[in-house]
Amino acid sequence: MINSSVMLRIPTFLRPQWAVCLIVTLCLMSGCGVGSSGEGASADAGDGGVGSDPITDAEQLTLTLSGQTKYRADEGVSLSYSVGGSAAASATITYEGPVELTLDTTAATVTGDALLPGIYDVKLTATSGNVVAEDQVQLYIDANFGGRYAGGGESEFALTMGRSIPEIDDATGFVLSRTGTLFWHSQETDATAFVNLLCVADVVVSGDEASGTGQCKTLVDDELQVYTVPDLVVTYKETGELSLAYSYEETGAGFDVDFAVAGEAYVSPDLDLSGVYQSSLLADLDYLIVVDDALSAESSGSSVRRCGITATLTPYDTELITATEGDGSIIPAEEITIDNCDLSDQDGYAVSVGNAEGGGQSGLLLILQGGISDSVIRFDLYTRRAADLPDPLSKLRYVRVCYEGLPTSQAEIYGVTAEECESYAP
Repeated sequence: MINSSVMLRIPTFLRPQWAVCLIVTLCLMSGCGVGSSGEGASADAGDGGVGSDPITDAEQLTLTLSGQTKYRADEGVSLSYSVGGSAAASATITYEGPVELTLDTTAATVTGDALLPGIYDVKLTATSGNVVAEDQVQLYIDANFGGRYAGGGESEFALTMGRSIPEIDDATGFVLSRTGTLFWHSQETDATAFVNLLCVADVVVSGDEASGTGQCKTLVDDELQVYTVPDLVVTYKETGELSLAYSYEETGAGFDVDFAVAGEAYVSPDLDLSGVYQSSLLADLDYLIVVDDALSAESSGSSVRRCGITATLTPYDTELITATEGDGSIIPAEEITIDNCDLSDQDGYAVSVGNAEGGGQSGLLLILQGGISDSVIRFDLYTRRAADLPDPLSKLRYVRVCYEGLPTSQAEIYGVTAEECESYAP
């Protein structure tokens, strides 16, 4: 030890440098506590000493993140968290995860608008001094693929899918997968715009992909052919587009079509569909009458009744309609029965309609609206029968010619008179 009673005589010009050396020497001999890894630092770690390594201590700090982790696409995400332990009051919370979600430390929540389909990690960290606690969950966002899409290359393609139905739930009731039915078709780009391909598939939706099996029908050498689709895959892209890939079991031919979210104008789910509809395909088909959610047929005055259709419409709950789930213009149709509707011998209609006869059919009503002011409403009725039938699916199109007992702007085009509309008034 240095004896403090001994006076050292140091030249004046060396005194500053000597003082520094003395301080360093004393620190090395006695320990100053700066940057030390000795027993003193270890003892301070539990007290949150500055510069100490992070530790976990459940008695001092815990964090639990909870809430639903599986969502439909376009459904808002809502998670909550709780902090416990003796250091909970002084803890700060940090968030790692999708930028669409927001941490609210006052409400102790992580919430946000819809995420794109996929799987996301959400992590929260609580810190008090050098004590930390963290929790992490994975969010599963289901694409659903509902809605209408357009695409194609040499031919114009259209794809339609209604709202998917929850298929499998986990122990807490969260949806793990969904099932749905999608229809797609292509049509000629010439003036006829005849449908040259018509397909249907049942798919299971999980995250940002859907897969399933189905059937397509088309004309080959003027003969109607039905092909099996064993391996269809639909992939959701961040741009909102869909990629549809499939092949035919019988020929091995493969197809890959990109679809954009498009189609004709979306319509309100509260749109009044009631009225009288005439086929835009042929003039001698029966009228269709829509009253409430029932669809029925009436003779159009033709000497031969043709394509008489009855069906029950089951609109979706409007609170569940979202951009990727489907819109108000896509309505499931059940209990469909079609009589005397074999158009397989008529050019252009063999693929789109074919032999649509029979009962026990299901399908979708896709509303196409050409304007609100003149009440121009058209719809495509997709129907499907048993998969083993020679003609398993059809697509018919109708346009509204009477509304509330009066002719619409389309009535004259189809030769429907005011007297006829009045006779069909409810």
